[in-house]
Amino acid sequence: MKPAETLLDFARWVMDRAWADLPPAHRTLLKAIRADEWAVTDRPLGSYSDDLRRSAGYVSFAMAELERQDAAAGLWIPELRLVTINLAHRSFAALDRSSLEYAVARVAWHEWGHALAFHQATQDDVAAGSRLLDLAPAPLAANVRAADYRQREYTHEIVAEVYALLLARRRQGVNGRPPWLHPEIYELVRRVVGWNR
Repeated sequence: MKPAETLLDFARWVMDRAWADLPPAHRTLLKAIRADEWAVTDRPLGSYSDDLRRSAGYVSFAMAELERQDAAAGLWIPELRLVTINLAHRSFAALDRSSLEYAVARVAWHEWGHALAFHQATQDDVAAGSRLLDLAPAPLAANVRAADYRQREYTHEIVAEVYALLLARRRQGVNGRPPWLHPEIYELVRRVVGWNR
């Protein structure tokens, strides 16, 4: 990091690079659904996104939802078509530069996966969330359950997390279905986000 460069500047650079890592067709689709904007902050995302929503004329969420969003490292705000990252989140604390770069990129990919899933997953996909969670790798399923997501959010979380993992593998030059990923989940991600690697 250059002396004058702040951590927020570095994270913005990472977001630019993470965006460039997306397959061109995915960037085109995200632009088409107006999900190609992002912001990096050092504030909890519930209060940060609530300020943004209210300035755009939306009403605030209930306090419980804002607190849930405050706990997130990243957030896709559908109303604003905006991906946000909280660089002050505990998951980024005490990371060296390369680890921070990977962590921020992974959260960004996850949130872009949310945007794609939000617009492309069918009602049947969403309804299958509990069954899909049972097919998901144990650590992924445990994280979703521990985060207390609503059942209707399971499919979106699975797609977003697998999308981020596939992009991380792609950055390392590895393509195809990971052996630990159930074929049905891989096919879901292929269909919902257009993954063809």
